[in-house]
Amino acid sequence: MYKCVIFDLDGTIYFGNQLAQKANEVINKAREKFLHIFFVTNNSAKSREQIYKKLKSLGVDLTQDELYTVSYIIPKYLKEHDYKEVYCIGTDSLCSEISNAGIKYKSKKPEAVVVGFNPDFKLSDLDELANINVDNNCKIIIANRERTYPVDKGYINAGAGPIVSAVECLLNKKVDVVTGKPNVQMLKVVTSGLNISPNEILVIGDSYNSDIRMAQDFGAKGILITNNPVNDCQCIEKLSDLLEMWND
Repeated sequence: MYKCVIFDLDGTIYFGNQLAQKANEVINKAREKFLHIFFVTNNSAKSREQIYKKLKSLGVDLTQDELYTVSYIIPKYLKEHDYKEVYCIGTDSLCSEISNAGIKYKSKKPEAVVVGFNPDFKLSDLDELANINVDNNCKIIIANRERTYPVDKGYINAGAGPIVSAVECLLNKKVDVVTGKPNVQMLKVVTSGLNISPNEILVIGDSYNSDIRMAQDFGAKGILITNNPVNDCQCIEKLSDLLEMWND
């Protein structure tokens, strides 16, 4: 009944620089069963090209057109809503993606403050923003609110959420737009032009609040990878469980 499968990356296809067990077998099986296959990530620290190269280096067979990163979604959103000048709190990679879209990314009179994840973030990164006159019409547009993200050997690191909170506190304003998961903007962009309905889409990820909520809000089916099952979605313990499921 499904025509499209969409895989999360961090904590699903890979953990840090380690590919999930039997990930390539699962991906190959998905290509046999579904018309479309895509990979999505809330990682705004790396460009689409950088994440693509990482996947290729891990041995994943895909095209760049099958990959959607929030660092790709953000400038796309900005252009579609006619933003010309923003102030970006994020990595050089995110700033470059915004600049490549023809948008000024360190404006002293921003129409929006864009916030992404930066593993090297420090409070002094906000000093310049603190001295800019951000008026009430200026929007706060963020990649996501994820508190943490998974890395190697079961560890987690702090995510974009704490940075977002710092910007909200500094500007005394709340976030206006979330471009990444669980916002359905990601699925809208991924499935645009495919001529498929939401109930023909299957989203697979490791975060209920991110992957599954996005799927449910869009009207798609979600499968959660977890050791702590929840009642309102299908759950599996590990990615490779899909092989047995899809062999039925």
